Amino acid sequence: MDILAGRWKVFILWELIQGPRRSGELRKSIPPITQKVFVEHLRDLEDNGLVKRTVFPTVPPRVEYEATPLGHSLRDILKGMCHWSSENMEKVREFRRTRRLE
Repeated sequence: MDILAGRWKVFILWELIQGPRRSGELRKSIPPITQKVFVEHLRDLEDNGLVKRTVFPTVPPRVEYEATPLGHSLRDILKGMCHWSSENMEKVREFRRTRRLE
């Protein structure tokens, strides 16, 4: 669980499971995130073997990120989490509302 800890890592990994992305394209495809946190999360995912970073020798350099086979192995788990969230988010919101009233 520590590997995916962080507010945006699941979003980043899910997008990269869909296919390779350049940094700017990837950042635009997820909810608002600061550049600092975005870079930290990408580096953590890379350090844990879930994401591969490729630098192409062009001018200017082009950098592309993609999910590794290990990252792809989480596809069904992430899909299940998304499905669970869709089915249960209203229950969670309702629970939060009732807790605030106590």
